[in-house]
Amino acid sequence: MTNKDLIQSVSQHAALTKQATEQLLHQTVQIITETLKNGGDVKIQHFGSLEVRAHQARTVTNPRNGKKTEIPAKDVWTFKANPRLKNAVNQ
Repeated sequence: MTNKDLIQSVSQHAALTKQATEQLLHQTVQIITETLKNGGDVKIQHFGSLEVRAHQARTVTNPRNGKKTEIPAKDVWTFKANPRLKNAVNQ
């Protein structure tokens, strides 16, 4: 499903205009992004949760040439699906 498909589907189900739905979707994504950026978690009931986890810096070795490389610390986001979502998808 593309962004355009999602906007069309939500606008039909919610009886909103496509423009209003697009603005609503954009604002929702913006709020989720800001929340994750500020270190918060996002939990959507019956869907899942998004959170940011810190990965520490580490040294890795290239198996082809034995050269060591430093990988810097970074924050990564993770998604954990709600059990209802997992069951619905797997049926």
